[in-house]
Amino acid sequence: MKKIVILFLMSLSGYAQQDSVVVVKPKISVISADKMNILYRGLPNPVSIAVNNAKSFKIKGQDISKGENGNYIIKPRSGNEAKISLDIETSDSTKVVEEHIFRVKPLPTAALLVNQKGCLNTDCIVEIPGAELLNAEVSIKFIDFFLDHTIAVTGFRLYLTNTNGDTLASFDITGNKIPKDVYDEIIKNDKANLIIIHKITFTSDLNLSVAKTPVIKIKKV
Repeated sequence: MKKIVILFLMSLSGYAQQDSVVVVKPKISVISADKMNILYRGLPNPVSIAVNNAKSFKIKGQDISKGENGNYIIKPRSGNEAKISLDIETSDSTKVVEEHIFRVKPLPTAALLVNQKGCLNTDCIVEIPGAELLNAEVSIKFIDFFLDHTIAVTGFRLYLTNTNGDTLASFDITGNKIPKDVYDEIIKNDKANLIIIHKITFTSDLNLSVAKTPVIKIKKV
């Protein structure tokens, strides 16, 4: 009889172990990029941090610093991920460590625009009526870029080519518009097949940089 009881208890024990449930507690902290759940490498990305029912918390992570208005700034230098951890003391003095991971993207692709016309592919040719080239505005746009920023073109190089690709004339222009003297050269040069703009300079409040100089090719129609 004793043997039977022991076996019965063992079987109950085994059943209880198989029926156990693992409970995963939700995080009590939230770290969110202010624009998207991504960070841009080499740029100051604003993030917001909130922790529920905490006496205090400490932030650990590479390239994170205190920003304005109680927010934080993360400026990843390398890699495809940025890890931020929080050492939290809850309201009941419990110690909790939580980790948050962000995807890191490289600097965005830049495109040149003339009077808001342009394309990503440098082999693309934009057709613009000749009359619209006088004081035409040259600007730069970062594609799929979610951070608030201002950017202003301060100069560029414009040159004219014939059908063989030979350079007919070249101009270094200060500012962001095609001036009248350059416009007059464009109009009177009958052999000019394409107008090419590149080697721009610009200013930005985010200290943005361009790894590859964008180019725009224009055909006057």
